[in-house]
Amino acid sequence: MKNGLLKAAVAFLFAAAMSISTFASQAWALGDFSQTCYSSSISGSTLSSTCYKADGYTPNKSSINLNPYIENVDGVLKWQPDNYIETCRGMDLVSKSDMAGECKTRSQVWQKTGINLDDHIANINGVLTYE
Repeated sequence: MKNGLLKAAVAFLFAAAMSISTFASQAWALGDFSQTCYSSSISGSTLSSTCYKADGYTPNKSSINLNPYIENVDGVLKWQPDNYIETCRGMDLVSKSDMAGECKTRSQVWQKTGINLDDHIANINGVLTYE
């Protein structure tokens, strides 16, 4: 009886550990690139960063063009597929994940705006990815 109970307990603990491992690897990909990346910068519409791979130790340099994912909507940056870089200027990171600059409104006035890149940019095994 003890031997069977011990085997069941070990099997349960193994299954629990595997579930946590699976959850942790999936959680890695839920935006929040700034939690596992460093030395980030913006040049034009390209975000560049050094991101840790899934092992948590190995760094990898990565870049992503944000232009296909962000739109200027009357002077406000939105997560929509478009070409924000054509009507925006001075984009820079003002924190680990906040990009800010100026975009033109419909009336052609420059307006300060920003967007949190952690909302949709993830680190997938050391590679910046849109989700």
